Amino acid sequence: MDRPIRVVVIEDQTLVRNALAALLQLQAPLIEVAGEAANGRDGVALVGTTHPDVALLDIQMPDGDGIWAAEQIRLQHPDTRTLLLTTFAKDAYLTRGLEAGAKGYVLKDTPIEQLVEAIQAVAQNRLWISPAMEARWTPWMKGNALSDREQEILTMAATGMTNREIATELFMAEGSVKNLWTEILQKLEAKNRVEAIAVARSRGLID
Repeated sequence: MDRPIRVVVIEDQTLVRNALAALLQLQAPLIEVAGEAANGRDGVALVGTTHPDVALLDIQMPDGDGIWAAEQIRLQHPDTRTLLLTTFAKDAYLTRGLEAGAKGYVLKDTPIEQLVEAIQAVAQNRLWISPAMEARWTPWMKGNALSDREQEILTMAATGMTNREIATELFMAEGSVKNLWTEILQKLEAKNRVEAIAVARSRGLID
């Protein structure tokens, strides 16, 4: 990127928000702070008016938490990437955040150098997870990664194709398609194909 990365800081604690904005301003010309907001709803609105590259989101906020805001930004302003910021190294928050469309998860005790690294990665649409969380998350991702064929089946199902139509298109037995659905549902922790398609879309696995 041959211009500053434009960032908005969305954090309900005034001192923390102001400190983050000041620290990021010191990273000029690499980073430019485009605005600040104190809650999720105002943050989503701010993204709509400032069109930043990255929205830095606290998870626990009033009037729309960071995970909710990340999902709204993904749906309403898909050109803006979201980076979650929190004091909590919780697997559930990480999983929910990434499912909502966040591209990164940073702990508040992260050094400023790592925060800048995370912002750069997320601005380039690359996943960045705080090292303290990555050791626990990576095995989960590998164990639950969809195969190319499973992803293909999900993509076809999302267009409304039946198992029989998918089987014909892929030159497979219908029973084999059903067996792959069992794997897909397990990996995505979904109850049915409709939920599996929704989860896959939220994770960016299919359009």
